[in-house]
Amino acid sequence: MATGSGLGTLIPVAMTLVGVVTMLRSRKQRRSGAAPRDEDFERRQAATLETERRMAAYLAGRSSPAAADEDPRP
Repeated sequence: MATGSGLGTLIPVAMTLVGVVTMLRSRKQRRSGAAPRDEDFERRQAATLETERRMAAYLAGRSSPAAADEDPRP
């Protein structure tokens, strides 16, 4: 039985079909405007903004003239 050669060509066709179906479904969701809420992305973005705010405050404190007189060790 030579089923191995038939399956060898079926797998790339199946993967292409899955990719096309996935693209069409996501396109339909984008057009409908129903974007799912991604809490994980929002949490990471909030954490990044908090880190940037803290870094800006740290750098502002280090560049102030009063900071030059202080001991740099905590």
